[in-house]
Amino acid sequence: MIAAYLQQLEDALGHDPALRARVLQEVRDHLEEALAAEQLDDRLAAERRVVARFGEVRELAAQFAPISLARHMRRAAIALALAPVATLIMMKARVSWYAFVQWTLSEDARAVAGFIIRVDRYAFWLAAGLAIVALLYIARHPAPARLHADYRKHLHRAANLFILAAVPLAVSVTSDVALTVLQLETVLSPNALIPVASISIEIACVGVIAVMVGNAVRRLARAEALQAG
Repeated sequence: MIAAYLQQLEDALGHDPALRARVLQEVRDHLEEALAAEQLDDRLAAERRVVARFGEVRELAAQFAPISLARHMRRAAIALALAPVATLIMMKARVSWYAFVQWTLSEDARAVAGFIIRVDRYAFWLAAGLAIVALLYIARHPAPARLHADYRKHLHRAANLFILAAVPLAVSVTSDVALTVLQLETVLSPNALIPVASISIEIACVGVIAVMVGNAVRRLARAEALQAG
């Protein structure tokens, strides 16, 4: 009975491996302590009584949902706020490198590049601003004791802010890719490794953000389904 109970709890907490490991160990210890205090003439009956007193698996798992969701939302918000910083550093590094190796755009490419730079600039600062707003919004709401309706609305608003910030960030990085392609069409040499490496880091940042935001949204949906069930 105890093994089956722990397995059900593990399945219910599957959305958060770190929390799952900690909670399972704590619950296992409590159950073993409670079992040790029982009459063990009939071990199965004793385990059944211990498990019954501990409560339903879904109710127990739901108690830890706000803590898990708050932690993952904070991580996503911090990553989202740091991504524009990393992007800005990579952009500045490319500009400095182009100046160092004296790379310039062709006359035909400059008009197109000017338009892309404007799009890039507006998208970047919009992404940075929304990321800061999302981080402050998350910081203002600590995790409650239970996943009540108001906190679920807060998490949904935070997830929407994440998405709103991630979209212009992706536009900014896409613009950087286009500018890099224009530059490399003008000069292609071993020196291109620096711009290619920097743009790869920007793309990786967007990929990490997409994964983290997606995971946060899925965890929220799973927690709501767990509570509804």
